[in-house]
Amino acid sequence: MIPSQNDIKILFDGEPEKYLDLYKEEINEFIAPDEDDDDDPEFDERTDIEDFDAEELFEILFTIPMTTDDDYCEMVNVLADEYLPYDVDADYEDNSPVIYIDEDRHVLDSHDGGYAIIRKFNEMIKPDFEIRAMKISLNEDNVHSLLILQGDDWKEMEAKYGEKVAKYFEKIDEIDFYTE
Repeated sequence: MIPSQNDIKILFDGEPEKYLDLYKEEINEFIAPDEDDDDDPEFDERTDIEDFDAEELFEILFTIPMTTDDDYCEMVNVLADEYLPYDVDADYEDNSPVIYIDEDRHVLDSHDGGYAIIRKFNEMIKPDFEIRAMKISLNEDNVHSLLILQGDDWKEMEAKYGEKVAKYFEKIDEIDFYTE
C-alpha cells in the first residue's frame, strides 16, 4: 500500500497510536500467527500491537521486505506491482537480467545480481519514481524494507520535513550493501 502524506506525518511525529486507529485490521492481519509460528519463541514476544513504535508500524504497512536470498528480478516485479502505474516485467534471458518497462527492454550485465539489479531498476524509473530503504531495516542481517514514491513526493517531503526524511529513509544508490 502506498503511504499518504498523513501516513508520513504520523511516522515523523512518532505517533503509533494513529496507525493503530487507521490500520488496525491490516496490522492485526500481519501479526496474526501462522500455524508455522506456533513453535517460534521470537514470535510470542511481539504479539501485542501496542509494542510497536511508529517506525516499525510504518515498515509493516508500507514497505516491501527484500531478503539477500530473494530472486531480484521477482523483487522488481513485486515492487512494480505494488507501487508503479505502468507495466514492468523482469526476468532472466540468456542468463542476463532483463527488465521491460512498458515496451522498453533493458538488458543488464550478466554479472549483475542482488542489489545491482535493484539499483539499476531505480535508475530506470527515475526521475518519475525513486526507491528508498527504511533505515531501521538496514540494521537487519538480511532483510531490507523498500519503498517507492514519486520523485516529486520525495522532494516535497525533503523540503517540508528536511532531516526527518534523512533520519528514516536512505536512497538506494547510497547504501553500501555488504552482499554485492
